[in-house]
Amino acid sequence: MKYLFIILGILICPNLNAQIENYLIYQKGINQAELNLIRGKKAESLNNYYSILTTSKGNFCKDIYNALLLSSELSKTDTFFVLLDLLIPKGLENSYINSHFKKFHKYSQWDLFLTKNKVQPNIKHELKAKIDSLGVIDQKFRIKKGSYKIYEDTIRIIDSLNMDYIFELIASNQFPGERDIGVNNFAGRQGYDIVFHHYTQSTSLDKNKYKITPLLVNLVLQGKLLPNKASHWLEMQNGEFTAGVFDVLCFDVNGKETAHFVPKYDKRKKVIINEYRKWLGMESLDEYYEKFRFQINNPKSNYIFDLQRNILTVNDEVFKKFTSNMIELR
Repeated sequence: MKYLFIILGILICPNLNAQIENYLIYQKGINQAELNLIRGKKAESLNNYYSILTTSKGNFCKDIYNALLLSSELSKTDTFFVLLDLLIPKGLENSYINSHFKKFHKYSQWDLFLTKNKVQPNIKHELKAKIDSLGVIDQKFRIKKGSYKIYEDTIRIIDSLNMDYIFELIASNQFPGERDIGVNNFAGRQGYDIVFHHYTQSTSLDKNKYKITPLLVNLVLQGKLLPNKASHWLEMQNGEFTAGVFDVLCFDVNGKETAHFVPKYDKRKKVIINEYRKWLGMESLDEYYEKFRFQINNPKSNYIFDLQRNILTVNDEVFKKFTSNMIELR
């Protein structure tokens, strides 16, 4: 219960270190844009994206990218180039951007954008390099032959050092979001993502480790972490927080992937889940499932949503036990 009071305290405090001002309003607008998109209302979706992206102070790169894809699909050239300039603070290399949106390369505005994009004064390059290195060192010994069996102590030390660094950044109000270090791709994955993943996963096994619920919640409310991604980490702690993200499961059974399954929640459980989701500005659980179905049924779609895919490797017997109280998401 103590985490409930911590989160409530966070929610009523002013968000002085926000990457996205009025994050909850921003996320509400993005959710509406995404729902219109997956429901085939693309003109309405583009209007939603344009309205929120051109007025909000701060944003996520994935949302700009989705709006650019829509502009391209709907042949809205003027809209496309207005939105394209929103990528400049993201620190993306021209070579990366130049491999996309080729139908617009013939316009003079494209070359003008590439010239402007060479200068990104907001990017803290030294900090960005350090954050990128967190993900690299996290994986260094995990991907070696023998992995945990041989390098368990080394991996544990690295994980601890990585989290020490993150704790220091948060304590000094210097934890970076896209505004500070940009992104390496349109999806916006950062070097600290895998560090949070492994730490929160470990807290479910090691009761001596602190759960980091208030840290993650606050970073979401500051617009520095995507909400469903952070919810996945929160749920991996095996604490009280539950928003239904980790429960969307796909199984690897004897080397073959199954369909996706979700639990059969009772009415009270679903109400509780949706209340947790409201705290972080997430869409309702049914809307999350709707976006997940869109991704499942449109595997070639390039649109990026904040969806977390979980795969468990099991045998036939465990698979049957797991899914006995679940339904297929289709």
